Amino acid sequence: MQLTVFTTIFHIFIFIQSCQAILSTNAKSNVALYWGQGAGQQRLSYFCAQSAVDVIPIGFVDVFPAQGNGFPGTNFGNQCWGTPYVYAGPGNDSALNQLQSECPDLVVDIPVCQSTYSKKIILSLGGSSQTYQLSGASNGVAFADFLWGAFGPRNATWVADGLPRPFDGPDGQAVEVDGFDFDIEIPSPDTQVGYIAMASRLRTLFETASKPYLLTGAPQCVVPDANMGALIKAVAFDIIWVQFYDTPQCSARSWITANPNHVDGTTEVTSGFSYHSWTTFLEGSASTAAKLYIGVLGAPDANNYYLTTSEISSLIDVYYCDARFAGVMIWEATAAENNAAGPYQSAVKNHLLHQVSNIKQLKGFNEINVFPN
Repeated sequence: MQLTVFTTIFHIFIFIQSCQAILSTNAKSNVALYWGQGAGQQRLSYFCAQSAVDVIPIGFVDVFPAQGNGFPGTNFGNQCWGTPYVYAGPGNDSALNQLQSECPDLVVDIPVCQSTYSKKIILSLGGSSQTYQLSGASNGVAFADFLWGAFGPRNATWVADGLPRPFDGPDGQAVEVDGFDFDIEIPSPDTQVGYIAMASRLRTLFETASKPYLLTGAPQCVVPDANMGALIKAVAFDIIWVQFYDTPQCSARSWITANPNHVDGTTEVTSGFSYHSWTTFLEGSASTAAKLYIGVLGAPDANNYYLTTSEISSLIDVYYCDARFAGVMIWEATAAENNAAGPYQSAVKNHLLHQVSNIKQLKGFNEINVFPN
């Protein structure tokens, strides 16, 4: 009996130590909420005001310069006026101009999100549309330079040359994002050489900024991701929020199917869920320090990838103490907000904070005299 008690205490101690070294509310209870593509979506500031949300990737830059008359194109749904309110690219086909120039609410909301609500706003590139493509290292560098000039720190020479600053305020207020997100879902013709050069250039440019910038990525769950694997291995990403949906064999749903009604502390049944494969993939790569977010859908879908609040809570319980785990990514804001069960982002955040509370209590366990005199 004494051996059993000691063994139990030892196991609890090991559990405490595995979490204690990485315990941080900011690092492990984050919620990332994609915004920009919701039907009838609320303003960005509506979501920034929510304490459940920490970082918002806004999307998308879904047309790249080669397809957009020399400038990239942007799409933030109902938050921009659309054609003809676009910047004229340097090419010869004005019909391809798609860089939105009039997004008045978004222009106002970004600095409010950053200064009033302390949210990180990340500009997302790509998405599921078939309207973008990048090839060649030189094109990748040029694209990075454009993004930095247009959406990064304001540069007097850039402005004097009359180049676009889509998010700057009408009174000349300089507005910059907090980083760039790669959500590349189309195969590149050059085995990601252009993307590698682009991300590497952004990394170099980050070093010139007066504030920290983030490089994030949203690969599919198959390891390695066919469209981003080489990129993530070659360039240091800060955060990888894997899309654990859309691909059945490695999805979060596959874990739930194998582990219905899972009780925290019991052994999980092996499934195709690829979280651990991603941790292995990142080891030894340029992104070896990257944090992982579990990416899920914010509302029920036709293919049953959505996890109920009970199901996502079970998944969080099992993976929360992994050294790379940093939170949950949700696609997307409007669907999550309008979830019939209540705002999904709030339910996820509450459970993450519940885990923080649990770990804090466990930390105190080893300060109690558990060995009787």
